[in-house]
Amino acid sequence: MCLSESGSVLTQHHHYTSTTGHIRPPKAITLIRVISAIRGCLSALAFTLLPLTLSAQSHTFPWPISPMDQQHRISATFDECRENRDHFHNGTDIPLAPGGQALSIMAGQVLGIGSDWIRVEDFAYVHVNPNPALQVGTTVSQGAVVGWADSYAHIHLNYGGGASGHATGNPLLPNGFVPFDDTYHPRSPIIQFVLDGTFSPFPSSSISGRVDIIAQAADTTDLLSNIDMNNGIYTIGWALYSADTSIIMAGPHFWFEADELYNNAYITNVYAPGSSTSIYKYIVTNRISTNGYLDCDLFIPGSYVVAVMSSDTRDNWDTTFVPVVISDLDLLPPGQPILKYLGPDMNGDLHLSWTPPGDSDLAGYVLEYSFDGQNWLSDHGPQQITAEMNNYTISGIPENSYRKYRLIAVDDAPVPNRSIASDTYAVRLNTNSEPVLIVDGFDRTNGSWTQANHDFACYYSDAVVNSGSPAAIVSASNEWVTATNGINDYGTVIWFLGDDSRTDETFSTAEQSIVSSYLSGGGHFFASGAEIGYDLSAGSSSDVNFLNQTLHIGYAGDDGNNTHINGVGDHFSGLSFNYGSSPYIEDWPDHFTPVYGGEIALQYGNALKAGICHRSGVSATFVMGFAFETIDTESSRSALMGRVLQYFSGTTRIDDPEVPLIFSISGIYPNPFNASVNIRYYLDQEGDVTFSIYDIQGREMLVHGISNQTRGLHDWQWTGTDQTGKTLPSGAYLVRVSQADRQTSTRKILLLK
Repeated sequence: MCLSESGSVLTQHHHYTSTTGHIRPPKAITLIRVISAIRGCLSALAFTLLPLTLSAQSHTFPWPISPMDQQHRISATFDECRENRDHFHNGTDIPLAPGGQALSIMAGQVLGIGSDWIRVEDFAYVHVNPNPALQVGTTVSQGAVVGWADSYAHIHLNYGGGASGHATGNPLLPNGFVPFDDTYHPRSPIIQFVLDGTFSPFPSSSISGRVDIIAQAADTTDLLSNIDMNNGIYTIGWALYSADTSIIMAGPHFWFEADELYNNAYITNVYAPGSSTSIYKYIVTNRISTNGYLDCDLFIPGSYVVAVMSSDTRDNWDTTFVPVVISDLDLLPPGQPILKYLGPDMNGDLHLSWTPPGDSDLAGYVLEYSFDGQNWLSDHGPQQITAEMNNYTISGIPENSYRKYRLIAVDDAPVPNRSIASDTYAVRLNTNSEPVLIVDGFDRTNGSWTQANHDFACYYSDAVVNSGSPAAIVSASNEWVTATNGINDYGTVIWFLGDDSRTDETFSTAEQSIVSSYLSGGGHFFASGAEIGYDLSAGSSSDVNFLNQTLHIGYAGDDGNNTHINGVGDHFSGLSFNYGSSPYIEDWPDHFTPVYGGEIALQYGNALKAGICHRSGVSATFVMGFAFETIDTESSRSALMGRVLQYFSGTTRIDDPEVPLIFSISGIYPNPFNASVNIRYYLDQEGDVTFSIYDIQGREMLVHGISNQTRGLHDWQWTGTDQTGKTLPSGAYLVRVSQADRQTSTRKILLLK
């Protein structure tokens, strides 16, 4: 047995399959078989399946696609979790290409027609364009074309319900599809123990108190495609045994069986957080409509075995065994603190804030820091950071010291329990350099990444540091940005989203407004994520406008289908790297088209567009269709980050002598500033230079000229005054550097008094 970081137990499996036919046995007999099978597997002895009483099939029906007398694929099953625990799936999905014929599987009358469905007697065919020759009351024969598959590329078959006159049932039961042979057993590879009703995991197989058993389980109907390997379980249950399995201590209990459509109000009793349309985490200790649990207080402390058993409609079984230790001590760690902000306060000291867990026995926190992300130190524990705190300030952090931090909650047990660590954020305090804000918008844990925490913000901050940029670094969550609207103080914002998608959202309406306002003020915005286009393109008109007009990208497709990247154009040519295998699998990268002045920056190896950049006079954007953190090497990440920062600063590649430097502002520091700010600029030819300062409404505050400057780098200092020498109030200003009859370069600066 081994443990994952999240406390999930990776377990031993035994599989057994009925050979008595396709009729589902009575549940009472099934439980006897399960008990007998578990005992036999645990003791390594052979066992004999009990005889079954077979019931007559009520009727059978063929497949709703051609050929009707041959088995086809199943891509979703009855009572699966839909969306983010939103509702139960109420049918069976059968893949069919758009335009494919949907065939009536029984003769009878058309009882209903909608925009994307049609019902004939007991069956409704959903995600189809109905046959216009049919209307309610029309009689059809078996095999008649009732419609054609739409863009969803499958038929969603509802059996019963609606106008059929009987309750919604499972089309996969033995009296359903013919033929339907399934020799593959379900799988329940990950078992997790959590405190009842809280989803706070025990860190090991030692458990205490009232415990929920969560099983991540799925059924396999065939091996043709990934979507055929993640169907929901038909029935799942649990039992508790003595350590030698000679005594049944509790159960077996089977509270879930997907033969009827359950009330959607009960879905959170069945599925744990993290469940979705492709991941199913069953709370096997709960009943459908009420809470349940394993009560450890009923058993003498010591060693036991928990068994989780699951089956499909064809009586293929999977059993997972987990050795556990029941204790009468407090073994449950507190909940995870959620880090919100790591950066300077108004005095320049290091400040962090977080969302506390809600545990009543919370004692405080341990703050850990690291210089390399591998070796962790701590000089702040619960004596300094106590339970009632949600923010903390540390003075004396050296200027330009680059560090990574994470926060751990501890409780007041005699042997304190430690929580799962927060996400890891990084910081570099530097009052003489323009700050970069790294925004952690990656909230999804039921996609390619399933752990409760991550250190992905450090992939970006490491790349900033290793690119040679002297920028100050601040890290924050997207929730902090929404709560504070706090991005306008940063010259560059890097916002990463991993594979957040439509359920978790890439950019919420509030975030879109904040980013749009930031860019209108002259900000530089770097967005990384695999589902940005996929999400926003399917949203409201404001979502689409944000995608097109603010990010300057058009959504072209959900699968770049290539793991190699090449840079293109003046600013990114010469880059070449791979991505997508670590720290998680990037399986659905977006590809784009440039719109509203966007330019292609990155291409997949198959020439599909992977990254789009855009520059206006006062702002710049760079958007990737895959996750930056999955780029294969640190050196490749740093090279790309360097190019992005150069693009934002208005310079081209300084490492390619064949590409000349262009007229631009190449650096502003410090920014924000108080007394004075230094503007560094590059002239690609000699001549007169004019500096103009504007307020955010575009009013000219100051004009200053310098004659006969030579080609190369130069500096000009502004003291925050207008043309008359009067000190201007705090706020955002624009500095423009220009030469007669030449292009200009403009940057935003922030004056703080």
